[in-house]
Amino acid sequence: MAISKFNIGIVFKKVKNNKYFELLPDLKKEKTKKYSSIIFSLISLSFFGIFAINPTLSTIAKLKKELSDTKFVDEQLAKKIDNLSSLQEKYNIVEKDIPIVLAAVPKNPQVPLLMGQIQTVAEEVGVEIVNLQSFEVDFPSSSNDLKKYSAFSFSTGVQGNYENLTNFISTLSSMERVISLDTLSINRKGNQPGILELDIRGMAYFKQ
Repeated sequence: MAISKFNIGIVFKKVKNNKYFELLPDLKKEKTKKYSSIIFSLISLSFFGIFAINPTLSTIAKLKKELSDTKFVDEQLAKKIDNLSSLQEKYNIVEKDIPIVLAAVPKNPQVPLLMGQIQTVAEEVGVEIVNLQSFEVDFPSSSNDLKKYSAFSFSTGVQGNYENLTNFISTLSSMERVISLDTLSINRKGNQPGILELDIRGMAYFKQ
């Protein structure tokens, strides 16, 4: 049998006024409450996430910069090591020649040493030294001086036969020390047959 509209209304009215009806949840309010809770949770996550993620991003950026700098330093160190290795190889090649170079062009005048070497050469070739002297050392006037070296003059007079004098000149010219023989003059020694006098004026060089 069909229920009339009037009867249905009376039934809902009785159910609504029933004290147990109050115990049923308000579906609309529950739904709103759940949506609000979800939205609040999302907002909270976004808000706190910004503060939580931002330092992390800053740290990552800083670490990337430090890594880049470290790689650059490593590359530069590697280049310097390669350059030093190359220089060491070149030094090993010329190391044996360094004493010869320093003997040829010393770092200071070494005047007494040169005078002693000239006397030794004279004894070896069999000529007699009559005089031997050095003159004022010529230093560059300033650091901007175009001259790349310093020098001093020396002179010596020896006597002996022609062959020994020739050997004396040749040996002086082939000394380790770089010198130049600027003027040479040969004269007879009085009435002594076969004895000649040789006068030499030269320059000796050094590099400060």
